[in-house]
Amino acid sequence: MPQQPTLPTGNNKRFVVDLAVGERVRSTFLLTRCDVRTRQSGDSYLVLEISDKSGRIGGRMWDNAEETVARVSAGDYVWVEGVVDTWQSNAQVKVDLMRPADEEVDPRDFLPASSVDPEEMYAELLDLVGTVKNPHLRSLLDKTFSDPEIIRGFQRAPAGIKLHHAYVGGLLEHTLSVVRLADKVASHYDFLDRDLLLAGAFLHDLGKVWELSYDQSFGYTDEGRLVGHLLMETEWLSKRIDEIEGFPPSLRNHFMHLLASHHGLHEHGAPVTPVRPEALVLHYVDDLDSKMAAINVAIAEATASGDADAYSPSLGRRIVRRGWDDD
Repeated sequence: MPQQPTLPTGNNKRFVVDLAVGERVRSTFLLTRCDVRTRQSGDSYLVLEISDKSGRIGGRMWDNAEETVARVSAGDYVWVEGVVDTWQSNAQVKVDLMRPADEEVDPRDFLPASSVDPEEMYAELLDLVGTVKNPHLRSLLDKTFSDPEIIRGFQRAPAGIKLHHAYVGGLLEHTLSVVRLADKVASHYDFLDRDLLLAGAFLHDLGKVWELSYDQSFGYTDEGRLVGHLLMETEWLSKRIDEIEGFPPSLRNHFMHLLASHHGLHEHGAPVTPVRPEALVLHYVDDLDSKMAAINVAIAEATASGDADAYSPSLGRRIVRRGWDDD
């Protein structure tokens, strides 16, 4: 079953959920609100909201407002020093100092993240790449997954911003799952071209590295909104294929077909529908993994809230989470 996001461990960051009234705060947060207000005296102050993946907390900064807003704005990572107090019975931070964060920031501290270590997943991905025997496809995969931009992006990007695997490392987790499923299907149907199918599984969502933004919040890049991940990945991979001596034109066409058709239907964004058995398998295992992830999220949310059944907005149905012997 797909993994659920968990709170990362192994660092000294103080998370919002753990802050207690009276506690001195010295930590990095994502600034999600920063409004300048004016007191009756004419002096400015700031109404703030800071957050991390565990939650959000409001705040006030009474001094140095103008100097501070000249240096930071909503959407920035900020270093905050202050004290947790209360305002109208709610906890808030009385901020004494706020400046741009100058230390290394791990987005997994501020955004939902896979429970599986991204370096472990990437190592497994490379092990599976090593099982591809076709020299041209293997060369393409090696070029791709040794590229520093791809290494960073694959370990950080979500697979989506709402529907499935919408957390840091989600793209890598989803890709690994699709590759595993494709490998199992290839072992069952011996007429499938395993190397072609796995190459498509490895690279079917590569363009999301550039389509999505994920350093401070999940969204779409300008290029992602205008072009989309299918065109972005086929353009990038076409250039890599051009660099591989002797890459057969027919193999190129068949491989590109898997990428172009993996959404399955024109109305789902596929420029062509699957006409190779490997393309059909890729579409179905990709769709299956996406739906299982959506169900898993719905069940986790229902469990947390104590609901008997779960509802998945992306599937448009209620999911029965009780077993047959739970009645």
